[in-house]
Amino acid sequence: MDRDEQRALEDSLELMPRVVRDKLDRVGIKLHLAEWQQLTMAEREQLRDRACLAAADVESYRAELDRMVRARCGKAPDPLLPKSS
Repeated sequence: MDRDEQRALEDSLELMPRVVRDKLDRVGIKLHLAEWQQLTMAEREQLRDRACLAAADVESYRAELDRMVRARCGKAPDPLLPKSS
């Protein structure tokens, strides 16, 4: 897949856009592609567009993501494990 194809899939929200992956890092959650694809388009758009910088935003984002994944996938999202050095 070339860069243009990758970008088109991210823009369509079929693949997780970079902005969402950055937010997942911030909230400490590992969201698998299969889980992302089980979310509705409205949920994906919300996760892409929702603020996630201030401490209150981070907590709210984490809680909403947890709720969405539990509702669509039947389980809690995995925590993001710290990178080993």
